[in-house]
Amino acid sequence: MTIGDLPPATVALAALVLVALGSAGLLVLEIRNQRLARRLTEAVGQPRRRRGTATLPGIQLAQRGPAPLATRLGRLIAFNPSRPQEHPAPWPLVLILGAAAGAAAGLLLAAILGRDAAIAGGIGAGVLATRAIFAYGTSRYREALFKQMPDALGMIVRALRAGIPVTESLRTIARECPEPTRREFAQVNAEQAIGVPLETSLLNLHARTGLREYGFFAVTIALQQQTGGSLTETLDNLADVVRKRVQTAARGRALAGQARMSALILTVVPVIALAALTVLNPGYIDFYFTHEKGPTIAAIAFGLLGLGVLTMRGMIRRSLALT
Repeated sequence: MTIGDLPPATVALAALVLVALGSAGLLVLEIRNQRLARRLTEAVGQPRRRRGTATLPGIQLAQRGPAPLATRLGRLIAFNPSRPQEHPAPWPLVLILGAAAGAAAGLLLAAILGRDAAIAGGIGAGVLATRAIFAYGTSRYREALFKQMPDALGMIVRALRAGIPVTESLRTIARECPEPTRREFAQVNAEQAIGVPLETSLLNLHARTGLREYGFFAVTIALQQQTGGSLTETLDNLADVVRKRVQTAARGRALAGQARMSALILTVVPVIALAALTVLNPGYIDFYFTHEKGPTIAAIAFGLLGLGVLTMRGMIRRSLALT
């Protein structure tokens, strides 16, 4: 028996399983390499600051040159193994879910367009599903940081008014603020402990999180250190602006509730209509089971319904995106 003799569904499922296993292997290799690099970095820096950096988190060093294959693959599916806190779901489970979504899409396309389109479409659907799950975790993480930023800036302003230096106020945030803000500012403090300038560590914070507000904060600190002036008043104004942005974002989510409800109704109505027809007139839907083209038409209908749901959800999330 050759590959051409196998059913399209079997070929599509086998291809997706191979892609999932290869992705898992590359990600495991990348995570091991990063752990080894982190241990080597801690071992090199330990003799100099054994007491001061024992409880600080490890610093992720920037890589030079072209990114390895596993890193490029992680970027393709929106997964960053060096920041597992952004992905609450275990990545093996996400890969399995992505492979399942790809297999379902492959079976659907096999009934409509044939084996070749099923393989390509199944792989593409699996990658898109995996990317969507990882991107959802990242967006939730950034949203939590965004909501906590006004309180963090307010804590810095109160510390500065009490006469506490900026660096010490950042350490206070790393001790007192809830997660995930505590984790990010602990990284800032760890970078300062090894001699990284304050403005550079804050710009790194902006690059890690992708929030514009942290970029404003870094630029404010850098300008104040270069030109002087009242840092307390500047940060107070910045905290007020960020607080208004948080309130505006919350108001936008409330206004988007109507769009979410409309999308939910448009999704549920076809299913309810199909169930009602099944009960009232069972012979009406026998065409989809008895006719030769019935499964193909049903697959096209459900595929278009799923595409419409994803389109509506993407439009709503895009309109409320923080970055």
